Amino acid sequence: MEDRRKQAGRRAFLKAGGFVAAGGALGSLGALAIGTGVGENQRKRARWIKTVDRPTLSEKTADYKRFSGKDMFAIYVPLKTQRDGVGSFEAEQASKSKRLAAWMSERKPGFSLPDQQLSEGAWTVMRSSRPGTGLLSWTRPPADTPATPAEPCAQRYKASPEEMASTVKAAARLYGARLVGIAPMNENYVNQQVPREDEKQIDKDIVFEDIDVPSVTDTKFVIPRKMKWVVAIAIPMDLELLSRAPTALGDTASALGYSHSAFVVSSLAVFIRGLGYEAIPCVNDTAQSIPFAIDAGIGELSRLNKLVTPEFGPAVRLCKVFTDLPMAYDKPINFGLVEFCKTCKKCAEACPSRALSFDSEPSFRTRGPWNNPGHKAWYEDSYKCFEYWQKSGSACGVCLVSCPYTKGNQAWIHEGAKAAVSVAPATDGVFRILDNAFGYGKQRDPEQWWKNNSSSERRG
Repeated sequence: MEDRRKQAGRRAFLKAGGFVAAGGALGSLGALAIGTGVGENQRKRARWIKTVDRPTLSEKTADYKRFSGKDMFAIYVPLKTQRDGVGSFEAEQASKSKRLAAWMSERKPGFSLPDQQLSEGAWTVMRSSRPGTGLLSWTRPPADTPATPAEPCAQRYKASPEEMASTVKAAARLYGARLVGIAPMNENYVNQQVPREDEKQIDKDIVFEDIDVPSVTDTKFVIPRKMKWVVAIAIPMDLELLSRAPTALGDTASALGYSHSAFVVSSLAVFIRGLGYEAIPCVNDTAQSIPFAIDAGIGELSRLNKLVTPEFGPAVRLCKVFTDLPMAYDKPINFGLVEFCKTCKKCAEACPSRALSFDSEPSFRTRGPWNNPGHKAWYEDSYKCFEYWQKSGSACGVCLVSCPYTKGNQAWIHEGAKAAVSVAPATDGVFRILDNAFGYGKQRDPEQWWKNNSSSERRG
């Protein structure tokens, strides 16, 4: 019934607004989506996605440097104490726990016990993965995995850089990657440290040295300087779950993305090592994923200050593998996103915490220690964002699903609209209007997710 009403509403809007004829024009533009792709980044990629020599928003100043590596939690706690006094964070956490317990008891949609446990289960793989150990081991296959035979490692697999790139991308796609690109190593994108996990540990420096094999010691993580290639990977999030944000079901979309990322990079690292080369698998740890993904042609930097891909919008999780396996590099892309972001602002309007920038132009002005200075961007206020996480009892994600580029399929009208934006910025406003008119980006009923996925057709 809901789908029929949505379809009827769309038809009525198209008739009233005179967009039926426009739809035909978008359909012809949609032909741009039928192409041979941008290099080998994806087997088929829309022709309106252009390669460029330099990424959009690539300007940097002398202030640009390696980020500390601290996550928002580590930054938020001392700031919260500074702003609201000693014990304020603990009180906030206690209040959050009490709210979540009450919501579970009340079976609040999106926060019931099954909702919460769905998220917990989805986190399983990622929470068992730590930099340098287990799935994310820098030097050997994960525990309980058969060792790679010595013979293939003794004699390296040889092929041209182009063939090597194709081979690695094919393997990455098999393991679950949807977008894959090869970028050159940039030491400025690598974090300064791997933060400690508890008070008994210490922060470990990440350093580059002239060694043959990656090393993890009691005091540092060592990356061989010969690792000059980075395999950047994007894994789409489940939009049926993400559209239930901000709830535990929305969190499940993030959890699945992270756990899938850990599986993909660990599998790819073992594959590369079996060819006779070194590999370091990373998810959010070790280095900044976004700049590597930008250099590899996965997407562009957006108003969200996150990566937006032309295929899946910002609703992706990023991960990467460092290696000394020589491969052909991909180029950055430009699909008109920056110009679109200047006028759209839908994500900033949708953000419940008002953490996103409404500025018309990106700038070098940062908004806190969570921002890495020295590059042009629409900087976000991550403190406000994290504070809302605490209040809402979830990791939100509203901004991700609100973006007009976030679509669950590549329907011709979606692709046609994106193609129009890429070649005719004057159509940016129409894309935004259509996105709103069709109801995209709105929160969906959490309870309906369980009903949709409990039918006999979806079992087994």
